[in-house]
Amino acid sequence: MEKLDFLHDYLLSCTIGQGKMVEGFKNIYYKTNEDLISLCLSVDFYQKDVLSVLASSDQVFCARLLDAKSVDTFDFNRLTLYYYYLRIWSIKYKNSLYPQIYNGNKWLKELLKLVKPENELEDMALLFFTKHAKHNTDLTKLFSDINREQEGTVLYDKPKDLEGCTSSKLTYHHISLFEYFDLKKQYDIVMISNILEWAYGNKEKLIIARDNLNRLLRKNGSVICSLLMHSPKSQLDLEEEIFKENFTKEPIEKGYIYIKK
Repeated sequence: MEKLDFLHDYLLSCTIGQGKMVEGFKNIYYKTNEDLISLCLSVDFYQKDVLSVLASSDQVFCARLLDAKSVDTFDFNRLTLYYYYLRIWSIKYKNSLYPQIYNGNKWLKELLKLVKPENELEDMALLFFTKHAKHNTDLTKLFSDINREQEGTVLYDKPKDLEGCTSSKLTYHHISLFEYFDLKKQYDIVMISNILEWAYGNKEKLIIARDNLNRLLRKNGSVICSLLMHSPKSQLDLEEEIFKENFTKEPIEKGYIYIKK
C-alpha cells in the first residue's frame, strides 16, 4: 500500500469518525448480513481458487473454512482492509469473533498493545488503529450496523472454529465491479454478495460487471450472489438478460449462482 493511500484512508476515517458525511463512502459491515451458510454450502470450495468481496471479512473466513485453495479479496472501500486485521487480532489476542469497539476505545487500546505485525499491510493497519485510539475516534461511525441485530449467518460460532483461517497474509484489490479492471488471474469461484443489486438496473453498470466477471472466471466457474433487497422484477430480468450471453443462472436459497459457459 502506498503512503498516500494510507493517508487518504486515515483522513477519510477521521472525517467519518467525527460524524460527518462523506460523498461516495459506504460504511463497513461489522458483521455479514448474508446467509453465508446457505450460500457457501451451495458450491464446492474444496481446493478452489476464490475471489471474495472483503466486506466484514466473514465471507473470507467461510471460504477458508471450507478448504479453498486460495482466497483473494476485493472491495471498493479500502477501510475494509484495516477492519480485516482488526477482526483477526480480535480472534487471535482476545478470543472474540468481533472487536468490542462500541463502548469506547479502552478495549481497542488493550488489544493494540498485544499485536505483533507479520507483514507491511498488518503494520499499516496497526498504525491506522493506533492513531485512532490515541485520538479517541468514535470508530462505531465507520460501520453501518454495529448497533443493530444481524440477520446474517456464518459457519462458525466461536473463535476456535476459525483455527487456521485467520492468516495475516492477504491479497487485496482496491476495485469496483462496476468499473473495468483486469487482474490477470482467473478463479473458480467469485463471491460478490449483493453488489449486482446496487446497479439498480443500470444497463451500462451491469454490462461492465458481467465482462469483469467473465474475465475473472475459469470455464464452469461460479459467481455467488446474494439477494438482500426487494428489487423489482424488471430489474432482475434485465440483469439476467445481460448475463445470459456468458452465464447460466441457478437459483439457490437467499440468492443465485451464475455459472460461466
